[in-house]
Amino acid sequence: MRGETDRLVDTGLIEGAVVDLVVRAARAATVVDAQRLVAEFRGFSGVRAAAIVPALDPVVGVLDLVERLPVGPAQWGQELRVEFSAAPARAELLTAAAEIAAAADRAMAQPCRAVPPPAVHGSRLAWAITTGARAMILVVEPGRGWSAVSDAFTTVLGYDRHRPPDFRLLDIVHPDDRPAAVGLFLACCAGRHPDAAQDLRVCTINGRWRTIEVGARTFVDDPEVGAVVFFGYDVTAQREAERTARIEQQRLARVVETMDDGLLMLDEEGRVCLANRAAHRLLDTGVLDVSPEHDPDPEPLNWSEVIQRTIARLGAEAYRVDRLRSGFRARRAVVGEELGFEDGRVLELDLVPVTGPGAGRADGGTLIHLRDVTARVAVRRGLEERSRGLEERNQALVEASAMNNEFVASVSHELRGPLSSVVAFSHLLGDSTSGDLSEDQRTYLSVIDRNANRLLRLIEDLLLLSRLEARTLQLKPIPTRLPELLGVAVAERTPAARAAGIELLLDCAEGPDLVCDDTRVHQVVDNLVSNAVKFTPSGGRVTVKAWPGLDDRADGEGWSVSVADSGVGIPAADLPRLFSAFFRGSNVTAAVGRQVMPGTGLGLVVSRAIVELHGGSISVASTEGVGTTVTLSLPTRPARNGG
Repeated sequence: MRGETDRLVDTGLIEGAVVDLVVRAARAATVVDAQRLVAEFRGFSGVRAAAIVPALDPVVGVLDLVERLPVGPAQWGQELRVEFSAAPARAELLTAAAEIAAAADRAMAQPCRAVPPPAVHGSRLAWAITTGARAMILVVEPGRGWSAVSDAFTTVLGYDRHRPPDFRLLDIVHPDDRPAAVGLFLACCAGRHPDAAQDLRVCTINGRWRTIEVGARTFVDDPEVGAVVFFGYDVTAQREAERTARIEQQRLARVVETMDDGLLMLDEEGRVCLANRAAHRLLDTGVLDVSPEHDPDPEPLNWSEVIQRTIARLGAEAYRVDRLRSGFRARRAVVGEELGFEDGRVLELDLVPVTGPGAGRADGGTLIHLRDVTARVAVRRGLEERSRGLEERNQALVEASAMNNEFVASVSHELRGPLSSVVAFSHLLGDSTSGDLSEDQRTYLSVIDRNANRLLRLIEDLLLLSRLEARTLQLKPIPTRLPELLGVAVAERTPAARAAGIELLLDCAEGPDLVCDDTRVHQVVDNLVSNAVKFTPSGGRVTVKAWPGLDDRADGEGWSVSVADSGVGIPAADLPRLFSAFFRGSNVTAAVGRQVMPGTGLGLVVSRAIVELHGGSISVASTEGVGTTVTLSLPTRPARNGG
């Protein structure tokens, strides 16, 4: 049988057939003729296979028995490939193979130029369908030329199909795509319909490349046609969209693979159909790299075993899986589910149903998002533990502060009665109706009165402070003319200022009434003016200024009051502690040119508490040796009424 013997069956008969084949090869004029010779040559005893194929196709068979003969221009990449059954057959038939290759080479070298389109036979409807088709329809008649029979050739490429330029059809095909185009034509010349269409880049009349999807049908064996018909569709936009989508898909795949979070995609049956590298790591599947480049044909992973093994490692928290299963069945999102494993790891899981596109919103599966939150949970638990400890300590401090306030209030109340009696009786002793006193006695009585009054003021301040801190002091707000209130406060301190040689001034603009507890505001202003006079040397000045508006903004929403002096000032290091209870500046003993009585260290603390109870604020600006300015900001109406 052919292909199974090293000798020719009938040497004389074969030699005659070879000579005849060689003669006809020399007369072959078209590629169709050459392909028919190739088909006939395949029938020769001693020839296993023969075909014109792309030169880059892999060689199959015994290499020593395969002959490869180039066909056509080298850039088209075609060759006649013949496989012989044995070495003697190769020696006997190689000449014929070479003549057939030469015939094909001559035929392919002939220019295939444009010719007038053939007449469309049949009805007027057939003509309209052919010329008006969306596809470009080209007819190639081997040995004659090519012609375009549909107007789409002009619409897409810009060439006039009735008067096309005198070029070969391959001239407008991209050089890299010419081997594929030639392959389509060769297959059709062999009487075969190509299995699939090819994308070819074709140049337009403007020099731009369009991607044309080209299919072909052969009619070379039909005596009434004798041609190859090509159908081309412009798919440039479609291919560009596909390329863009492919790039985006690759980019998304890279993002998914490089994520630290694990992603699993389940189908509607709950089977894992996608898992990134992080998911394999977090679930300890043993798979280190899931990229196709690493393993193009990986072994299928038994995800059912992986999931069961993962659930087993949850230990006491395995009950949480039931909630996830319920959410999956009901297609309900589950977000932020924490799964604690026996080894101490904590994974946070989101389960999100995915709906498909379209009006039906079909089940698109379920996305599972996994995050390792072990460190975050450890920090949160530590913070919760610390917060509980802080709450306990804070509660203890609150209780201790309440006890302290209660103690101070109780002691102050017990001391106020006796001290009031001491002050009252000292006044009686100093009355002339009680009898004459010696000079020393009057001196002693003055010391008793002065110190008793100081202690009484201290007790009054302590009682007031304890009520302020306990939020038990009730304000009694009434509409108040602030200029009148300030005038009274300044008038009360004017005698002491004159006695000390200090100029006390009031600069108050007109404005709306201030709804406030006038007694408490008067107490604040009196305390500030008293401090300013006390720590300003003779020849100095104290200015009380007031204007409508908060923070120097005359917007009518409140009042600003400042008390400025040219006194000894406050050291910068003392300013942060100025509103601390019982704190007195380090320079309170600084010389102001006269003896002054030290304060209790509660005046500013009480003043700030009263101002803040009105919803206002108090600030201090001071430079040692230059002076001090204390500014109050009071809203037109208190923010709250104490308590």
